[in-house]
Parts: sequence; structure tokens; C-alpha cells
Amino acid sequence: MLEDYDLYDVIIVGGGASGLLCALECARDGMEVLVLEKDQQPARKILVSGNGRCNLTNRHVSPAYYQADPALINAALSHFSFEDCCRYFESLGVLLHEEGLGRVFPAANKSSAVSEALKTALKEAGAEIKCATEVISIRAAAAQFMVTTQAKDVYHAHNVVLACGSCAYPQVTGTKRGYELAKSLGHTIIPPVPTLSGLCLKERALTRLSGVKCQVRTTLKNNPSVQAEGELIFTNYGVNGPAALNISGAVSRALQNGPVPVEINFFPQLKDPQAFLDERLEKLGHRKPKDFFIGLLHEGIINLLIDFMGMRKNMPMNAQNFQRPWQTLLAWPVTVTALRPWQEAMAAAGGVKTDEINYNTFESRLHPGLFITGELLDVDGKSGGLNLHFAWASGYTAAQAIKEK
Repeated sequence: MLEDYDLYDVIIVGGGASGLLCALECARDGMEVLVLEKDQQPARKILVSGNGRCNLTNRHVSPAYYQADPALINAALSHFSFEDCCRYFESLGVLLHEEGLGRVFPAANKSSAVSEALKTALKEAGAEIKCATEVISIRAAAAQFMVTTQAKDVYHAHNVVLACGSCAYPQVTGTKRGYELAKSLGHTIIPPVPTLSGLCLKERALTRLSGVKCQVRTTLKNNPSVQAEGELIFTNYGVNGPAALNISGAVSRALQNGPVPVEINFFPQLKDPQAFLDERLEKLGHRKPKDFFIGLLHEGIINLLIDFMGMRKNMPMNAQNFQRPWQTLLAWPVTVTALRPWQEAMAAAGGVKTDEINYNTFESRLHPGLFITGELLDVDGKSGGLNLHFAWASGYTAAQAIKEK
């Protein structure tokens, strides 16, 4: 006698950004949808994103802002562009506003404006969400999947979406479970490493600058194509801020081969740094070093430069070897020894190898009916709403593919 059980159209493992949007699209199409979320509530990472404001997309979203196969990002954006994203959330009742660098936030300036809009729409669409329900195994057989939870409950579905996220932010649902489930189904896992995280530096003297903020350009010395421009914040462990976060993915990968040299340019806005220096020396070369740099740099950086270069504090700048300190300010050498721990990493690099999924559907090439979305994939974007946009786009794309089936 055959076992009697409910057979869902779709089971979505993970109630984060990609999972919830995918669930909403499928439920609105009349499907029987079940979302299994291991935490006590869904959308925990959405709530903490953007410092609690939810930077949900970016006007400049493009493959250039991701560490991933450009073809994959292009495919996702062809289904869910920046304009599509804005229209989608406005259709859910979320009023949006755009800030600098193309970043888009809810006008309410609270992440809950986004998470509650999604949850309300899901309820209206009839999707079922079970929280405090962790999936521990998935078995594919006979054109359907058997999903088992830690409580030994078993669910069945024609399609399964792995939207478990990464192991970043374990204090708000970050987990390795998604990697384990994908691996158990035959997928290759690129070992995850932290990204969008502060950089720990070898140079302890820089702790003197803790709290100092400045606009800089950071560059990986051994890979000059990796650069980031923006605010840098000195800390008691090293540096943080966008100029650190946006090279952290490449740094994290490079750290597997040892400490990573990075250069900091304190004057990225100067088109001709040497001409600027020559003109300033002509006008202000009679000044002592500290006075010469006033108006250019934070006082703490000036003092550190003078000590670092062994400059004579009471001698006029034009009477000293001024080229060395100037070149140092254009490429201040630091050495990254580690990234901050997973608890402080906003995202992860690594995950399911992307050439094992269909870029146009996010369906597994190994198991028809299995879809993998969001941060569980080996895709990581720069800060500024790029990772959330990919989560929405991948969840939306998977839903369209499921509906077409």
C-alpha cells in the first residue's frame, strides 16, 4: 500500500531574500508552496542588512560588481533588472528612495518595511511557512524529492529550492547546512571564506589611527586590477569601511597563499599628483612638515607619516627629501593577515560551483527539479545592495522556471 502524504509543488529551504521572493512568485501562480526556515522567524538577514535599513538594490548593478561568471550575472539581470526590482517592491507597497552611489533603500529607512511587505504578500498568496524547522537531508527519487527535518518530519515535493544562504552572520541564521545539503546531492562546494568584512593588518602602529575616517583608494599590490575607492575607517584591528569591504573578497581568496600586501592611496581624486605636489611646494614649501600637510590629511595620519618616514619635524618641507613621503601617501603599504570572523562578515565568497546550474533557470544540472539560489552559490558582490539584488534576481528566475514546468 502506498504511503499517504502531501505532495507540494515546491519546497523552499530557507526563508531569506531569494527564498521568500521565489516562494511569493510560485504561490501567486497557484502552486502549493512550503517554506522551511530553521530560525524562529524568516527574513532575519534582511532585517540586519544595510545597517538595519535594507539597501535592497543598486542602480549600477552589473557583472563588474561581482566575483562570478559574468554570464551568470547577465542571465540573472536579464530576468530581474534594477528597474524590475524597484517596480517589484513598489508593487508590494514599499516606497523607495535612492541615495549616493546608486543605493536604494525603503523610504521608511527600516529593513522591516521590506521584510514585512514580503511576509504579508506571502500570507495573502497562501504560501505556507514553517519556522524553527531545520532541514537535515534531501533525497531525490522518482521525479520528486523527500525532505527530512531535524524533528524527523518528512515532506515531499516535485521541486526543491535550496535558498539556505551562506555561513556569514551565524548570529542571524548564517549556516553551513546549505553547503552540506548541496554536497549530499552531488554538487561541488568551493570552500566558503568571509567577504564584505574588515581587514586585520600586521602593522600595529596603525591602531594609533583608530576611529579616523578618510576617502582613499585601496589596491591589491599583487593584483592591481582589484581596487576600491571610498571611505576607509581605521580600527583597533586594522581597517573597515567600503574601501576595505570591496576588496575583501579578493583578499580573502588570496589569503589562502599567505599575507596579502595592499596599498592605500590617500589622494585618489588627484589626476596629476606630482603637479599638485610641485605647486604646493612652490607655495607652502617653507612650512614644517606638519603644517605643510594641514588641510590635506587628518592630523593623526600626518603625525604617523612624519614618524614613519623619519622626517625632521622642524625643517621646512622644501629642504627635505619630500618625494618619499609623498609617494608613500599615494601607495601606503599595509599587510592583511586575516579577515574579521564570520560573525562580522556580511557575505561569503565560495559556495556551490556555478557551472553546475543552468544560468537561465538556476536549476541544477545534476537533478531536474532542484534549484539553487542566492548566497549559497559561489557569487559575491561588492557592498551597496549588490548581494541582495542577486538574491532577489536568482529567486525570481528560479520561480519563473518552476512556473513554466
